[in-house]
Amino acid sequence: MSKQKEDFPAPISALQKRFFKWVDKRNPMAKEVLLNRKNLYIFPSLTGLCLFALSFILWLLGTSYQNNLVLALSYLLLSLMIVAIFHTYANLAGLTIKILGVKPVFVNDIAHFSLQLSGHRHRNYENLMVRWRQGEPACFDLQGGQILSVQIPLLANKRGILRPGKLLIESAFPLGVIRCWTWVNLQTSAVVFPQPIKGPFPTQLSRGETGEQGSGGQGTDDFDGLRVYRAGDPIKHIAWKHYAREQGLYSKQYTAQLQRDCWLNWDEFSLYQGEQRLSALCYWALHFESIQQPYGLSLPNKQIKPNIGEQHRLNVLTSLARLNIDGGTL
Repeated sequence: MSKQKEDFPAPISALQKRFFKWVDKRNPMAKEVLLNRKNLYIFPSLTGLCLFALSFILWLLGTSYQNNLVLALSYLLLSLMIVAIFHTYANLAGLTIKILGVKPVFVNDIAHFSLQLSGHRHRNYENLMVRWRQGEPACFDLQGGQILSVQIPLLANKRGILRPGKLLIESAFPLGVIRCWTWVNLQTSAVVFPQPIKGPFPTQLSRGETGEQGSGGQGTDDFDGLRVYRAGDPIKHIAWKHYAREQGLYSKQYTAQLQRDCWLNWDEFSLYQGEQRLSALCYWALHFESIQQPYGLSLPNKQIKPNIGEQHRLNVLTSLARLNIDGGTL
């Protein structure tokens, strides 16, 4: 199993860093995690510490003045805290967390990681709080035997591969005096596309690997073959004979039509620098996709042939997202 690297964008103390390294050893990365005594941690909350201090003060007063009622109150508070330890632990123990996936997003959008939670059939899980280390919390309840799908948000503020890091799951149910929590290492990541920015398109359109140029005219020169019909193809190019024979809907393709396929060439967008070049390429890829214009992508380390469609759009935008400007891929 590959090891996922986690960055710490927010300030983190040396003690926290040592704690997280210890957590990584106890909680190896996985797509599904079962919570039990090996990965759950329990400690009094701030309210619990105050309650413990109050109980200690009452015990001192009760023993000093030999007041049995004050001693009884002190012991009652301590008993409540002890009972809360078992109930708070049981509120998380047996819970299973499974990562389902995440859809790609653009820079500065919110990535929603889909998680599936399930537990024991005869046990309810109350007041659960889940969040990524740098994300916003999501609170929910889980009924016995229920399989619950939740979306955990995280801001995607950088292009590339978003690795959310550790997932915090905690609860202070039922009294709020004991906090039970764990840090889960889920094997997941999201693709973050460049932010599309509108800009001028280069005047010349590249054609394939040969470097030929096309004028963009809808020619009817030499017949080049048939291809599957795509929305936006001229009606006069439809192969009606094949369609009448129930052989499928195809379009006739000509040499001049091949030259209309636009190429998003990294070198031709030299007007832009760095991330702006990727943003411009992203914008024009979305533009050509919206008008059903076949387009290809030529990067320093990869080339995608002209096409259109959802899968082609995803391949192009993913290539832009993973491109390392300094060389290679992210």
